[in-house]
Amino acid sequence: MVILGLSPILHESAVGVVAGGRVVAAAAEERFSRIKNDGGFPHRALAYVMARAGITARDVDHVAYAALPFVRERLLDLGHFAENVAYVARATDTLQHRVARIEKYARGIALYSDFQTMGGTQRRIRRELAKHDLADKMVFVDHHLAHVASAYYTSGLDRCLAVSLDGYGSGRSGSFYLAEGGKLRLLASIPYPHSLGTFYRRVTQALGFKPNRHEGKIVGLAAFGDPNKLYAEVRARFDLDHEDYFRFKSAQDPFWEKHLVDRYDKADIAAAYQRVLEDVATLFVGKWVRRTGVDAVVCAGGVFANVKMNQRIMELPEVKELYVFPAMGDGGVGVGAALALTADLRGLVPERLPNVYLGPAYSDADIEGALAASGLTYRRSPAIERDIADRLVANKVVARFAGGMEFGPRALGNRSILYPAVEPSVNKWLNDRLKRTEFMPFAPVSLDEMANELYVNIDRVRYAAQFMTVTTDCTPRMSKESPAAVHVDGTARPQLVTEAINPSMYKILRAYHDRTGIPTLINTSYNMHEEPIVCSPDDAIRAFRDGRLEVLAIGDYLVEMPSAAAAAPTSSPR
Repeated sequence: MVILGLSPILHESAVGVVAGGRVVAAAAEERFSRIKNDGGFPHRALAYVMARAGITARDVDHVAYAALPFVRERLLDLGHFAENVAYVARATDTLQHRVARIEKYARGIALYSDFQTMGGTQRRIRRELAKHDLADKMVFVDHHLAHVASAYYTSGLDRCLAVSLDGYGSGRSGSFYLAEGGKLRLLASIPYPHSLGTFYRRVTQALGFKPNRHEGKIVGLAAFGDPNKLYAEVRARFDLDHEDYFRFKSAQDPFWEKHLVDRYDKADIAAAYQRVLEDVATLFVGKWVRRTGVDAVVCAGGVFANVKMNQRIMELPEVKELYVFPAMGDGGVGVGAALALTADLRGLVPERLPNVYLGPAYSDADIEGALAASGLTYRRSPAIERDIADRLVANKVVARFAGGMEFGPRALGNRSILYPAVEPSVNKWLNDRLKRTEFMPFAPVSLDEMANELYVNIDRVRYAAQFMTVTTDCTPRMSKESPAAVHVDGTARPQLVTEAINPSMYKILRAYHDRTGIPTLINTSYNMHEEPIVCSPDDAIRAFRDGRLEVLAIGDYLVEMPSAAAAAPTSSPR
C-alpha cells in the first residue's frame, strides 16, 4: 500500500510517502521554493517524493490530508465555542474580562478565512491535487491523531503515552492517547482555545519576533532572564485544577503581553512564559503517565519544538524514555496522517526511523556542474572526511553538503555548518556572519558512544537525541571541553551520531576526536538568517559566499575561500 501524506496548506507545507508501512521520502516545500515556512501547495515537494519513491499517481492508493472535512472542522469549532462560553461563565475573572474573552473567540471564528469562503482551502487543495491526477484519492485524517501517529509509529515503542500539543488543528489544540500493541486509544482531547501553542505564539509576537517562526528564539532568550519576576502573574492565567487538561481562565487579551513589555525586561518575560509552559505541560503529561502506568512518552505537534520543555518531561521521575518525532510541527503531520491511515487500513507495528535523510541527494555530476558554473576553485578529495577534520582542527568554518537532505527543522550533518566547540566567542562572530540573533546557542554534534560522559540523563533520550529534539544538562567534561555548545543555563541540544545512522559524519567526528581528544563539534544549520536550510548545490554555493565561510565540503569536492574573501571575525578565536 502506498499513501501520500499531505500537511495542512497553511504554513510548513510538506508531503511524504509511506509505502509498505515505512516512510520512504519526505520534504517541505520551503526547501525547493526558498520561501521560509512556505504555505503554498507543495508541487515541488510532491514531484520530488514521488520520484524518490519511484511511483506515479497510478501507484498511489490514498492521499492522507491531516485535517477533517470543512463541515466537521467548523462544527467542532462551534461546539467548543459553546463549551468555552459555559466555562467562562463559571470562571473567576471579572465580568469585563469574561465578556472580552467570549467576544474575541467569536470574532476569531467569524473572521476565519475558511468560514468566509465556506471551505475554500480544501477546494483549492483538490484543484491542485487534480493537476497530479490525485484529487479523487484524498482522505481526511484528524490532525491530532496524525501528530501522535507520526510519533508512535516511528518510535519503536509498543506501549507508551502519545501526546500532541500545538496551536490548533481539527478543533483541538492537543490530545493524550494510550498507544499499545500498534493501536492508539484517545484518552482526552484539549479543545481550542485552550492552546499552549497560542500561549507561546502570543509572547513571541509581543517580544518583537515572528509568530510560527521564531518561538525558538524565546527559548534561547529565556535562559538570560529571571522567571520569578513575572511567573505568578502568568501562571495565574491557567486553571490547573483538572485531571484531564488545563484551561485558560483569563480573557486571552491579545494586548496583555504587549503591556508586559512596558513593565518588564524582555528576557524576564521570556523566562516566565518558558517556565509556565514547562510547568503546565509537565503537570498534565505527568498525570497521564501515572494514570496509564506507562514509562515512555512519545510526542509531536509544534509545541514540542520547545526543546527545554521536552527536557522537563524527560526528567519526570516516572519517565524512562522520551521520543519526539523529528518533524514535530505541521511540516511532519502529513507523514503522520499517512501512517495513521496505513495503521487503520492494514495495521502497523511501531518501528524506529533509521534516519531522516529523506530529502534530495545530488550526484557528482550535479555538484561539479554547479561548482564549474560558480567560478569557484575546487578539487575532488579522495578522503573528504579526513580533509574536513583537518580544517576543523585548524579552526576553519566548514559548510558541509552531503547525501540526502534532512526532513524536519534540524540540520543533522548533511546540510550543516561545522566548527570546533572550544571557544565561546564563536556564538557572536559566526552568528554575525550568518545574520542571526547572537543569543541563540549553537548545538553540539557528538559521538554517540561518548554521550554519557557529556550529557546528563542521555539514556532517556538516546534515540530522540539522534534528531536534536531535546536539551539535557551538560556534564563538567562537556562544559570544559566544548563550552561554545553549552548554553548559559548549562544545557545543550545534542545530536548523537552513530556509524549506522550517518557513516560519513561519524568519520568526521571520529577523526576530529582522534586528533584533539574532543568528541564534539558545533553543528548549526546551513542557511542564512530567515532562509530555509539549503537544498541544492546552487543553494549551498550561494550561502557559502553570503556567509563568508572558509571551507565548503560539497559531496566529495572541497572549496577553500581565499582568506581575503572570508572576512576575519572581529573577535577571532584563532
